[in-house]
Amino acid sequence: MVNRLANETSPYLLQHQNNPVDWYPWGEEAFAKAKAQDKPVFLSVGYSSCHWCHVMEHESFEDSEIAELLNNHFVSVKVDREERPDVDETYMTAVQLSSGRGGWPMSVFLTPDKEPFFAGTYFPKTERGGHPGFGEILKQVSGVWANERSKVYDISKEYSEAIKASRNQTAPPTTSLGPDLLNDCVRAHSLDFDEDHGGFGQAPKFPPHTAIEFLLNYAISDFGDEELRQSAADMGLFTLEAMALGGIHDQVGGGFHRYATDERWLLPHFEKMLYDNASLLGNYARAAALCHEQLPELEALFAKAADGIVQWLRDEMTSPEGLFYSALDADSEGVEGKFYLWTEEEVDSILGPESTAFKASFQFHPDGNFREEATGHTTGANIPHLLETVGNRFDAALAKLRKARATRIRPGLDDKVLVGWNGLMIAALAETAELGLAERAAGAILSAEKVHGSLPHQIAKGKPSGEAFLEDYAYFIDGLLAIAGVKTLFQSEGGDFPGRPPEAWLIEAQRLAATMIDKFYDPENGGFYSTSERHEDLFGRSKPTFDQPQPSANAIAAKCLVELGDERRALQTVQSMAGWMERAPAATEALHLVLMSLLGEGVESQPEEVPFNPEPIASPILTVKLAITPLMAINGVAEGTLEILIPDGQHINSANPPARWLTPTEIKIQPLVHRIHYPEPTNDQYVGEVAIPFEVDLPAGVGAEEIELTVKYQVCTDSECLLPQEKRLSVLVQAT
Repeated sequence: MVNRLANETSPYLLQHQNNPVDWYPWGEEAFAKAKAQDKPVFLSVGYSSCHWCHVMEHESFEDSEIAELLNNHFVSVKVDREERPDVDETYMTAVQLSSGRGGWPMSVFLTPDKEPFFAGTYFPKTERGGHPGFGEILKQVSGVWANERSKVYDISKEYSEAIKASRNQTAPPTTSLGPDLLNDCVRAHSLDFDEDHGGFGQAPKFPPHTAIEFLLNYAISDFGDEELRQSAADMGLFTLEAMALGGIHDQVGGGFHRYATDERWLLPHFEKMLYDNASLLGNYARAAALCHEQLPELEALFAKAADGIVQWLRDEMTSPEGLFYSALDADSEGVEGKFYLWTEEEVDSILGPESTAFKASFQFHPDGNFREEATGHTTGANIPHLLETVGNRFDAALAKLRKARATRIRPGLDDKVLVGWNGLMIAALAETAELGLAERAAGAILSAEKVHGSLPHQIAKGKPSGEAFLEDYAYFIDGLLAIAGVKTLFQSEGGDFPGRPPEAWLIEAQRLAATMIDKFYDPENGGFYSTSERHEDLFGRSKPTFDQPQPSANAIAAKCLVELGDERRALQTVQSMAGWMERAPAATEALHLVLMSLLGEGVESQPEEVPFNPEPIASPILTVKLAITPLMAINGVAEGTLEILIPDGQHINSANPPARWLTPTEIKIQPLVHRIHYPEPTNDQYVGEVAIPFEVDLPAGVGAEEIELTVKYQVCTDSECLLPQEKRLSVLVQAT
């Protein structure tokens, strides 16, 4: 019998629809039941491609005894961390406060008021290594809730206050925003660099996306001395080479797995995430360009890795509408990595005489080169990886293996579309000159925005849903700007590419940037909140600062502002986080990249520091007012006129401009029924003094009602358009 998760669209939640646990999705229904029945809430957070999430499901959530404990003593809530990153981020803070580390599945016990009082990650069903099993934990938590309630509330208050405090935690800078901050970031990475295997630190090793991007950009800048720039190039290129040769790279089918459990990039956790491959695609394309004519073997290796990501994206991760799915599971047939592993006998049967050379080059072993993570034992299975580049020598053999592998049972596909992750991939595709794929995806998201009424967070089963977070706006705007920039470059070189002109994508980016500023920007202190006031309030609003593993949404938002000419807000954002850049350079590389662009990357002489001015950029001088207030309703109908005074030399677009990339002048009135009478424009433009009549209906029996008028417009000249603007007016409607 299915539970209520069967009504959800998230692939992760649907994986749990047949559990005997009485799961609820996150929402007021679950917490209302917890209050009514005086039960604590068990919150389980994960994602569809998470191996250990599957393990805990099979061990505990499919177990009738565990389900009985949960159903009798708790209200159980299941959350897809990718669907609700705000919930994930909030309670992961509790996990990290509790243990100093985090991970998924996340397991947190809450009061009915959503306050955490016990937090952890994966719990085995039964006792292991001296630690209690999940069943025993449930009994202990239930007992404490029943018998020591005051203790529970004391702990929950401590957690809640700590989470709130973390929202406002700042690190005042001790140095100015200058080149020394960039140089110190390179030096910090060199101290942690693995000179034998590439990457930073010890196992497990995650692809250091923004570190590589920062190091490669620094290498071709004029910051630091030649030795430091060469060090940055060496660290970035060697890490990319090691990953491209390693088992973390799907040598057969293209694309990269999530991370390596060892220091040599050999043994991966096998899930494939869209965001990882987006960042790696951009880095491999940049590295190939950097190596052009200087290091031909590396250029070929990097270009091949990038091509493999694009081919994997086309073959396995693209929806019929041209959007990109989120992830491929680590498991198939209940076994992690089974889809990607080979025995020597399988390769012999597929490749025949050429198998000997193939197995030698790709490091096959009769006992297997793949070891179980838990035991370290070989299994007889091999994961193809290389010790040196082999060029195109085995392309035909790899194609045969790819064809044979296609007949296997595939890993599960998380087919929800996340707008932010799609934005990352759109930007990478544009930089790789894959404009067809990039523009198709971007156009599909803009169409979904029109259907949804605002930018959605996700598109699942063809339906847009959710209020977009900062990361959705920032990453998607960055993708639009990348398309516009690449198309402009090609046009300047005489190229002619189909699709929308670059100006169209630029204006869409400007429009969304204005909304992003309005919804997320902190004008007093600088920086962007991850949530808007329309999102659920969970212990306050946080500002994403660190790269983990996607680049900081604040950094990408600031990057977009720089490209759109709004350098003051970008500077204010970077300045507000400069203390963390100074203290944690290896976690803030994306912010360092923004600083690099602000300081004038690539200039011939050492750039001077940019002065910091926190004042926000002034809006266009345009007046919006009501002709008469309050509005008087005669026989239930009130008439009003909105007056817009437009400066000489400027215009705003009509309510229905001829080009889709132009923002129309639009008036919305809430909450009453209304009618807007837009005047006839001149050449689809309003100039000078514009009067827009409207009517509102005052319901019978209502003496007065306050309404809000929202006016959206875009100020243009004959040569350029500024960011779209919104103004809100409140007015009282009274019955006569």
